[in-house]
Amino acid sequence: MSISKKANEQIYKLIDVMVTLYISRASKNSIQNSGNPFVMALLEDFEPLLHRIHGLKTSLGSEMEKIAEIIALDSWGVDNVERKVKRTFELPINVFRTIDQIINDLSDAKKHSNYPEEIKKVIEACKNTSKEMGKVTYEFDLQLYDIKKNHLFFLEMKGPDPNTTEVPGAKRRLLSELAWGYFNKKFKSIDALIAIYYNNQFPKPYKNPKVLGYFDPNGGMFVHDKFWNFVGKNEKTYDELLDIFKRYGKENKKRIWTEFSKLIKVK
Repeated sequence: MSISKKANEQIYKLIDVMVTLYISRASKNSIQNSGNPFVMALLEDFEPLLHRIHGLKTSLGSEMEKIAEIIALDSWGVDNVERKVKRTFELPINVFRTIDQIINDLSDAKKHSNYPEEIKKVIEACKNTSKEMGKVTYEFDLQLYDIKKNHLFFLEMKGPDPNTTEVPGAKRRLLSELAWGYFNKKFKSIDALIAIYYNNQFPKPYKNPKVLGYFDPNGGMFVHDKFWNFVGKNEKTYDELLDIFKRYGKENKKRIWTEFSKLIKVK
């Protein structure tokens, strides 16, 4: 098994806390309709239930970060995993300018993202530094360290359709952290990657233009099963994680339906 028995139990309990909390909120909070009069005309009595199901999908993000941490602690080791890393660091101004230029070129669609080329530019900027320094504070979703290879990974976890402003912000944070690692010369190699924790078009390729406008699909990002299998260091991790969710759903089917069905207006 890729996911240990202990991690399996922790994930199961986390799912239970999440579902229990969401059911409680669903039964107490008032629901606003979707705003679409045609949908409301067809599904008016079901709208509260549909709204809550959609809301559950969008609220999973922070919980999936915790699940990724549980899996990573097992596979990478306690000393090599950090989640929600908040770091303040200084870099030469020319490094920040290089990062800004990379992002501006992508924003203006002057270039497609080329991850190896971006790393090369950042490293070059770190070698030819200006005297003037700049300071910045960023928080990162997940940091993993391969002690044998002295290789550091920075990961930003996102759902498949992040807000337009989230994507360039994530790119800037990742490139800045990449620069910080190389500037301090603590690591042999570094990767700074966006992790799309599920592909909403699966099994079709992931093609969200908001994300692919800033991140190289051939490097610089993990999508769907590739992310989970990387975190678990096993090609079976994604399937095993999905099985935990399926098992919870089956074992709690009656309870979930009983609570959520109360939202349907029966006349």
